[in-house]
Amino acid sequence: MFSPELVDERILNRLTKQAGFRQSAVTFLFTGEEVEKKKALALAFAKALNCSNAANPVLMCECSICARIEKGAHPDVKWYGLDEDANSIKIQEAREFRNWLSLKPFEGKIKVGIFNAADRLTPESQNALLKSLEEPPPGNVIILLVSQARSLFDTIVSRSIEIKIPPFAPGEVERILIKEGAEREEASFLARVSGGSLVTAKLAREERWYEERKKWVDQLTANPRVFLEQSHTSTRNQVMHVFDFMIEWVRDLLVFQAMHEPSLTVHSFAARKMEQIAQARDFRSICDLFENMTEIRKSIDENANQKLALTQTEIILEQFFNKGPQ
Repeated sequence: MFSPELVDERILNRLTKQAGFRQSAVTFLFTGEEVEKKKALALAFAKALNCSNAANPVLMCECSICARIEKGAHPDVKWYGLDEDANSIKIQEAREFRNWLSLKPFEGKIKVGIFNAADRLTPESQNALLKSLEEPPPGNVIILLVSQARSLFDTIVSRSIEIKIPPFAPGEVERILIKEGAEREEASFLARVSGGSLVTAKLAREERWYEERKKWVDQLTANPRVFLEQSHTSTRNQVMHVFDFMIEWVRDLLVFQAMHEPSLTVHSFAARKMEQIAQARDFRSICDLFENMTEIRKSIDENANQKLALTQTEIILEQFFNKGPQ
């Protein structure tokens, strides 16, 4: 389902004007980590190029052309690589695209070919695609959705216009999650913990990070040794996840100690606990804890002995939480 709130209207307007001034075919690279945002922009762009109802904003248009483009049923807007479970986009799809590109528009104004997750194009597929990009017939717009331009051949990149798609602001992620049914406090937490990444926020919601983090904050502050003992039999990735949480929690303590403003922290739901710790510890001791935790996480990432690292962390955390007010 098309979601207008995923589309950056400023970029869409710039793209539409840019394509409108060109008589020849043009290839765009949409780069960035936000998969859904890139897809939504590509779809909105295809609608803007072909919509016959100029009186209405394209994001809200419900004309038959826009409706069919949205449903994937318009003959002049073609998606490739939609099977995201596939490890690669095979040469067959690139050749099929080349044949489709040579045809005149069936009923629309401009044909739009979109390669989803074009990072998965095999070298053979990229070579086949390059032949299409060298002299594409007029009346075509080609869109390649990739995380980074360097994932494609330089010869493809040099024939394309790169459009960098910025990440969402945390407030935008929060509004989208609330619209999808999340409670406001959970949506606010997920927007901050994801750093504005809608993909990460949605995954975190599926994995119930909000409930997990509330439990972890309680366990960590009550008894760090018992909390970390659970990780002694965990995989390295699971341990890294726990360390990411602890580092983020200590960073919140630093922010709260400096600003005394819970809304600036990731774990704002634990404002009372942060206030208690801030009253009992000075800024320097929290900084020392942050530096120690960061160094230990780095050592685990570099394949240090996991159990020794966890034991060291237990000692450091116990010393921090068991000290009296300073």
